[in-house]
Amino acid sequence: MRRTLALTTAYLLTHLGYFSLLPVLPMLLERGAGAAGAGAALLCFTVASRAASVLISGRLERFPVRGSMVGGLLLAAGAFTALALRPPFPVLLVLLLAAGCGISVNGLTVRAYVAQAVPESGARHKLFAAVNLAVNVAASLGPVAGTFLIWAGWNEQLWLAVGGCYLLAAATTRLMMPPVPAAQGKASTLRQRLSLIREILRSPYARRLAAVTALGWFVYAQLFSALPLFLADTVDRRAVAAYFTANALAVILLQGPVSALVARRLEAGTSPLTLARYGCLLLTLAFPLMAVVTGTPWLIFAGIVVFSLGEAVYVPLVDTAFADLTAESAYESFNARQVVTAAGESLGSFAGAAGYLALSAHFGRGTWFLLVGALGLVGLGLLTAWGTVRPTPPAPAPAPAPKVAS
Repeated sequence: MRRTLALTTAYLLTHLGYFSLLPVLPMLLERGAGAAGAGAALLCFTVASRAASVLISGRLERFPVRGSMVGGLLLAAGAFTALALRPPFPVLLVLLLAAGCGISVNGLTVRAYVAQAVPESGARHKLFAAVNLAVNVAASLGPVAGTFLIWAGWNEQLWLAVGGCYLLAAATTRLMMPPVPAAQGKASTLRQRLSLIREILRSPYARRLAAVTALGWFVYAQLFSALPLFLADTVDRRAVAAYFTANALAVILLQGPVSALVARRLEAGTSPLTLARYGCLLLTLAFPLMAVVTGTPWLIFAGIVVFSLGEAVYVPLVDTAFADLTAESAYESFNARQVVTAAGESLGSFAGAAGYLALSAHFGRGTWFLLVGALGLVGLGLLTAWGTVRPTPPAPAPAPAPKVAS
């Protein structure tokens, strides 16, 4: 009970800060750096928050996991707080990299902590389900807080609030989380880890899965890069938060029945890769739909619902499909997923901010979303023509787990 309370409280705090910032981060960056600068800053933050832990995960295994969790949270807290000082652009990039690194380290070590502290799979699932609830509660409240602070002109206060959330999460983790001993395994080098990742992605199934995953996260990244800019241009700015809150609430409502349906299809023998493509298709169709109904703001919610349905299908299937690769180490399978996810989402973050700002100035506000839809459909068409194969050797496909943000 103590462990569950500590983890859910820490995740609620970190993601309250995280989701307060994400919907308004492109606008904060664009005001001082322009289109290219905003895209580059989002690229740095996304790469670091998704993949930085891959570079140092071999060393982290030699330290007590609770200490690594606290260290990651403190690094993020310090970097976000320093951003309130309005640093010059090069320093801003460094601080965003540091904040992303702290987020990535904490996300990885939380999973390692659960693996060490909770040996029973059923108990792990209950713990992650509780964490997932905290994440989605934060995702429904955070955008409201962040947009309120921005439209009130309190930019520096937003950075301080986000840093404070991570600082409180670090204190919660240190004071409430029961410790577990360090794994004391042999530290692996970056070259060894990358070699294992290449081995994991060697099979035809894994290469197809990597391509679908990268494409899906490229499209998903538009939610927090291009969409905030689009909404700021097309709807009452005071209502921007409502669209992101609607996304979080829709995922909460849809995840249960969608996961049950996906589980039945997996048990019937449908490849996780096939189902992931369907989820990616829904994500892709949401943005052209929002572009078409630009003149009717309330209909943009229809695009949000389509996106949320795609998210409920796609995001859990990424973990499920990578688990089916049956690598020697599930930990390295997670690293492989992180690398592929980071590649797709980072490129999507950069392209979403820079592409939207560049194209909307010359061709209209919905142009970038129409282009994203076209690119996504072409990519999915090529991947479908490439074919679908099962993992070798086949492994039983577990039911999709709830979405847990990093």
